[in-house]
Amino acid sequence: MKHEIKKLEKSALEVTITLTKEEFNPIEGAILAKAQKTVEIPGFRKGHAPLDQIKAKFAKETEDEVCDEIVKRYFGEVIKAEELRPVSPLYNGKLTSGEEGATLVVNVDIFPEFELGQYKGLEAEKVEFQMTDEKLEEEIQNIIKRKSTLTDCEEGHKAEMGDTVELSFEGFIDGVPFEGGKADTHMLQLGSHSFIDTFEDQLVGYVVGQEGEVNVTFPEQYHSQELAGKPAVFKVKVKAIKFDKTPELNDEFAKSLNFESVEDMRAKTREAVEKRETENAKNQYRGALLKKVVEGTEIEIPRSLVYREVEGRLAELEQQLMAQGMDLKSYLAMTGMSQEDVFNQLAPMSESKVKMDIILDKIAEIEKIEATEDEVKAKMEDIAKMYGMTAETLKEELTKNKNYENFEINVKNEIVLNKAIDFIVANAK
Repeated sequence: MKHEIKKLEKSALEVTITLTKEEFNPIEGAILAKAQKTVEIPGFRKGHAPLDQIKAKFAKETEDEVCDEIVKRYFGEVIKAEELRPVSPLYNGKLTSGEEGATLVVNVDIFPEFELGQYKGLEAEKVEFQMTDEKLEEEIQNIIKRKSTLTDCEEGHKAEMGDTVELSFEGFIDGVPFEGGKADTHMLQLGSHSFIDTFEDQLVGYVVGQEGEVNVTFPEQYHSQELAGKPAVFKVKVKAIKFDKTPELNDEFAKSLNFESVEDMRAKTREAVEKRETENAKNQYRGALLKKVVEGTEIEIPRSLVYREVEGRLAELEQQLMAQGMDLKSYLAMTGMSQEDVFNQLAPMSESKVKMDIILDKIAEIEKIEATEDEVKAKMEDIAKMYGMTAETLKEELTKNKNYENFEINVKNEIVLNKAIDFIVANAK
């Protein structure tokens, strides 16, 4: 077996594996012989079809299996010889065979090679948080607002901006319903600009039980060409109209939040705000240092790592939407966005996150930063506590689902990256 590697952009490699006929023919022959026992070809008894006809009829399936076998046998040798650190599955595989043997060309993303920029002796502005009575009152009002509840408006109330309406709707283009334009129930705050065009404005004045039609026009740049720029009619029914009922600030309210009184609430809230904002100032300083490290380091980020990060963020978005009784398809339809639009919004921040992690990983490697057993154990206990479990129970659940090893690796990585950040801060000017 011979191999060659060619560097591509974005830390991708093109790997060419060349096999002689003595190396290739047994692999292909074994796969065809295995297939011969099970496939059926008209005119031949099962198990007796000629290998060349099996190869011709099942060319794609045969090629895929042959490629998999070549990778299984030889790609490990390539990794070892070239000291590669793959970060993606192999892709764009292409097999070419002939009298002399065969050549398999595949692409793979690898951990990028790069020169680490300055990460010691950096300078950044430190911001000191100063607590004031105004900031305390702002926090108290935020607490009250968070504890407000959606309450049904009085009978006969006409919906106005700021109200939350529960409605069902179905959208039509030229009298024909379109995909993603229907919901049996949805909570919509008027004025939030969650829906396209003037949808929300037209619900102002509706009362509970009222049905009607909302006329809107899809954006010209809408992701679906079938809907872009077209007028649509939504048949709607208002099921409920609610407003945010704000609780009164008194001792009873304070006690409902586990404070002894309003005075106790103010004192402890002041402490909490000072602690939180001091930590935010600290994180702001850390962030400024990290930004300098990132700006001083050039890296070609593998696309696969960015896609993986985006997929994780998309999954989080879908969970948030599900908690609101909505799916991604309906969200995209009503906001006039495509999945590609969402991807493009998430990609830059995802690439920044990946770049940061790669740099911190490199710093940890150079400075020999590791996660100790005690640190991993403490972190696992903290995570278990978040889920109301013991560390032992968490381990049992993860092991049962065959996720423990990956989970433990992620925990170690998080500890190491955070320690690398602490190292940068400790070595700043």
